[in-house]
Formats: sequence, structure tokens, C-alpha cells
Amino acid sequence: MKKAKIRKAVTITVLFVILAIVLTPLWWAIVLSFDRAATTALPPFSWLPNEASLFNYRAAEKLIDLARYYGNTIFITIVNTLISVFFSLMCGYAFAKGDFVGKKFWYIFMLAVMMVPFESRLVPLYLQYKSWGLLNTYWPLILGNFAYVYGVFFARQNIASIPDSLAESAYLDGAGEWRGFFSIILPLSKPVMATLSILQVIANWNSYLWPLVVIRDSAKQVISVGVAMFNAQQNSVYYGPRMAVAVLSAIPLTILFLILQKHIVASIAVSGIKQ
Repeated sequence: MKKAKIRKAVTITVLFVILAIVLTPLWWAIVLSFDRAATTALPPFSWLPNEASLFNYRAAEKLIDLARYYGNTIFITIVNTLISVFFSLMCGYAFAKGDFVGKKFWYIFMLAVMMVPFESRLVPLYLQYKSWGLLNTYWPLILGNFAYVYGVFFARQNIASIPDSLAESAYLDGAGEWRGFFSIILPLSKPVMATLSILQVIANWNSYLWPLVVIRDSAKQVISVGVAMFNAQQNSVYYGPRMAVAVLSAIPLTILFLILQKHIVASIAVSGIKQ
């Protein structure tokens, strides 16, 4: 019993130290964003701003068109999330409950696709969209979400755990395949929908390489590329405004995660992926 208590205390201490190591730089970034003294020089580390002010945020507003990058990213994120979640659930339902020729083959093929790094497909995809005349548009950022392979796998795991008797009872009442999908499967898939949504939001919000390759017009860029361009163009001493931009770009994801985190845990428990 005593050993168990010691082991628990050591575990908590180690986790607390790791948490402190991870959160301390993030907290300092927030402090610098509110520190007027960080505009022209990097002040020594402190837990609170030396000169508390909103100057860095006002300066960042003038130095970068953050509203435009926000708008572009929100548009792409909403469209891609709706497309990927809906089609992932449809395909997951087909693999979990459907019966069609080559079902096992296509499912294994899909799993194999998950193992192919995106970087190895970047050049062929670029040449493909170039031949279609779609470069410098949002289509290269959107079309790939119709086949969100990980989402299909995740949805299939979740839907497979739903008892067949629920859908069969709906069919006996005269419901068709589509009505069964919308009235039975979707309501019971809310946890996985929330999880896929937040994963897609994070992926789209942090997407950098692909938008950088296919979007040439800076006015069309997403926030991750916009912030990187801002940091590359600004003088290295502008720590405060740069931290202010970083904080503003991270706020939406932080709020979304706090709202939906319980659904992620529920989805992992239901899907059976948790080890």
C-alpha cells in the first residue's frame, strides 16, 4: 500500500514537471504579447509583463491583415470539416454495415493509403492540379477532403459498434437506407462527429505546406502561412507583436478544444480504438 502511494506521488510529480516544461514557454509568449517593453527588445523571463499594455496587439493589427487570414481560414475550415465529416460517416457506414463486392479489398486498400506520407504525394498532386488549372484557388485545399481516409476508418470503428437491431427496427417501420442513416446512425455518431470535426479544424487551421505550395496570392492565404510570412518580413526585435499574432491565431483552437474535449474521450471509448 505504501509503495503504491509512493508510486502515485512520483507519477504526479513527474507529470507536473512535464506540464510545467510544456506550459512555461506558452505562458511567456502570452506575457510578451502584453509587454510593451518587448516591442524593441526581448526582456528577461518573468511571469508577468514588465509594462502591461495592449500596444503589441494594436501594432500587430497594423502590421498584418489578420482579419483577412482569419476569414480565409475559417471559410476553408468550415467547408472542409463539413465535407470530410459527412463523407467519412457515409463511407464508414458502408464499410461497417454495407455488403458490396470488394468490401474487404477496398477497406485494406484504404488502410494502406493511410500509411503513405503526404510529402510523397505532394509533387504528383501539384502537377495534377496544375494540369487542371486549379492552382491559386481553394479547390486543391478542398477536393482532397471528399476522401478523408482516417475519418472513414474512425467512423467505421464507431458505427460498427452500433447494434444492427436499431437499424433493422427502423427498416421494419418502413424506413429506407437513407432515413436509417440520418435518423439512427448520425444521432448515435455525435461523439465521433465531434472528434472528426475538431481533428479537421486543427488540421486545416495549422495547414502550412500544401497552402504554401498551391496558393500564390497572399490575399488568399490561410492564417498559418500568413503568420509565417509576417514573421519572415518583420524585424527580429518585434517580439511583442509577433507573440500577439501567435496568441490571436491560437485562440479559436483553444476555445474549440475546451468545448469539445469531452466528446473526444467519449468517441475513443465507443470506437474501441483505446488500448
